[in-house]
Amino acid sequence: MKYFQPTILSSSRRPELVGNETLIAQQGHVGLYEGKNKVDQYQDGVCYLTSHRLIYVDNTNPLEYSIEMSLALIKEIESYGGFLRSSPKIIINIDPSEKETIEETTTSSVWACSICSFLNKGSSELCELCGVKNANPVEPTPTNITSDTDSSTCSVCTFVNHPSMIQCEMCGADLPREVVPTATTSTSSVVSVGGENQHAQIRLSFRKGGQSSFLMKLKSAVAEKQWEKKVVTPVPEPKKRGVGITAIEDRIQKSTLEATETMTDAFQDLDRLMAKATEMVKLAESISSKVSKETINDDGELSALRTQLLNLGISSPVTRGSAGSIYHQELARELAEFLSKFFKKEDDMKSLTDVYCLFNRARGVALISPEDLYKASQQFEILKLPFRLRKFSSGLLVIQSLDMNDNRAASRILRIVKEQGSLSALQLAEIEKLALVVASEQLIVTERMGLVCRDEGPSGLTFYENLFLIA
Repeated sequence: MKYFQPTILSSSRRPELVGNETLIAQQGHVGLYEGKNKVDQYQDGVCYLTSHRLIYVDNTNPLEYSIEMSLALIKEIESYGGFLRSSPKIIINIDPSEKETIEETTTSSVWACSICSFLNKGSSELCELCGVKNANPVEPTPTNITSDTDSSTCSVCTFVNHPSMIQCEMCGADLPREVVPTATTSTSSVVSVGGENQHAQIRLSFRKGGQSSFLMKLKSAVAEKQWEKKVVTPVPEPKKRGVGITAIEDRIQKSTLEATETMTDAFQDLDRLMAKATEMVKLAESISSKVSKETINDDGELSALRTQLLNLGISSPVTRGSAGSIYHQELARELAEFLSKFFKKEDDMKSLTDVYCLFNRARGVALISPEDLYKASQQFEILKLPFRLRKFSSGLLVIQSLDMNDNRAASRILRIVKEQGSLSALQLAEIEKLALVVASEQLIVTERMGLVCRDEGPSGLTFYENLFLIA
């Protein structure tokens, strides 16, 4: 795959967007061809189209077989409607000269960590997963260096003789009769460049439909050339930086004022909000990075900050129009990304009703039905995402993290019962920040394990520690 390179995926196995890049469409059950030949290990995956790239994510092994290609390489786009057992295809003709230009102007986009094998961005010096420094940083190397071996230099004693001499004046050894050129680029590489046009063609095979709509969006994205439109950031006028606490407070107040003006301007009406979407996403990312880097001791401040992040919403929600036949799979991946930021701890649990309200709130006007959320939640285990859909005996549906299990929940509840003396569902809901129905189900599960006993009286259902276990 000469024109593809590894791509970076998020925790939900979706490609990470960079800069002013936007997701346009995605289509499942796509296979890759190089020329007219099938490419092994790339025959069943999801093809993502963004404003800058064409990305393939394999269904079986997404971490190893996920690649991307810049839309700037595309010279011409053709289509093949299919015949009998042959699937419809999009034929992409590549411009090899454009590939050389991109390689000269850009560095490696990703690098693999030598410790955990995580794919990091090329601009990152440290591994984003384990923090290990890049052992093999990419350095620009000259592409065509040619040197000549002087025939007057003796190969034995390295004495530089007169060009007319046949033997070395110092040691008498025979001198080479011709100038021997040595180059870093071998003839085999030249031949490969010359024969590159034979395979300067990529084909996308659509096994289960979606070729026509994807073709139309691909042509539109190539025609717009969004990757050439650079985001112009205003350069602030150079000012004298103050010192001391007063200067720090002034800078904090200025940044807070700018963020407030941005949010106020963006939320005036829907049209202006869409125009400010990119700026709002950058603001959300900056706030999220500060939360991960800084330790906030006040739970109230952390809760308020999570609420503000939730209000900012999802920048490019998955829709039926963009996802097509893989709508519920892509919706499950988007839901997993949302829950990974929203869940406060690894063993958290939320009712499906609460998740439905919060997820629709984050999606803005792109609302989904309860049935779509239920079907998307059923895809967690199939897609190997870190969440699971669970149904209690009472019929309650919840979404819980992969690390959550009954033993951990029961031991935590038993610890709270010992501290409080007695515990009701309402008290547990307040302490653990759970929905009342979820707290009730966890208490019943703990009771079935024999760790607590119930007392049903006028004040309601209360649970105590099972002292028979101690006896």
